[in-house]
Amino acid sequence: MDPVLFKAAEAGNIGPFENCQTCLNQLLSPDENTILHVYLRNQTTEPESTYFVDKILGRCPPLLFQANKKGETPLHLAARYGHSNVVELLIHRAKALPSDPESRVTKAKMMLRMTNGEGDTALHEAARNSQSRVVKILTKEDRQFSYPTNVHGETPLYIAASIIPWGSEERGKVVDEIIGKCVSVDYGGPNGRTALHAAITMGDSIT
Repeated sequence: MDPVLFKAAEAGNIGPFENCQTCLNQLLSPDENTILHVYLRNQTTEPESTYFVDKILGRCPPLLFQANKKGETPLHLAARYGHSNVVELLIHRAKALPSDPESRVTKAKMMLRMTNGEGDTALHEAARNSQSRVVKILTKEDRQFSYPTNVHGETPLYIAASIIPWGSEERGKVVDEIIGKCVSVDYGGPNGRTALHAAITMGDSIT
């Protein structure tokens, strides 16, 4: 990716991309981060507007599902950094796409269930970073899915239960959202441990 375009992506400046002759999904950093990855990583707080993301996806819809070298999609990053408005936009964009003809799974659910190189879904990322607003959105959209363990044997609930500090309000909200919204909750953790083990270790309780 050209340094000028990289800086524009960091700043959320749509101008340089409007007349770009290269397909936007081919503009990559050495780590195969796309324009959206670069933008989302650079937002230290939740963006007030989703204008940049929306415009980029309007010009290049495949970016919605495109992963970097770590297998992270834009949804993974938006969930990690708590950009709930971007998460909602990405889901809205995915919902507008046709379902997979073989599995009949909607594109939105396919995106929600995509895993990165560590086996984490966007919900794993949101739980790990105590992003309760994002967790609320994600669990509402895919209530029936039993989120699997990642490569470390951790489910989203286990991750939420093992977060320090255990008494934080955001952590409590994350646990409540997962238990309350998900129909089929997997409590599993590594080495035969469960979310309950993690909660007890942290001095907490899950009811």
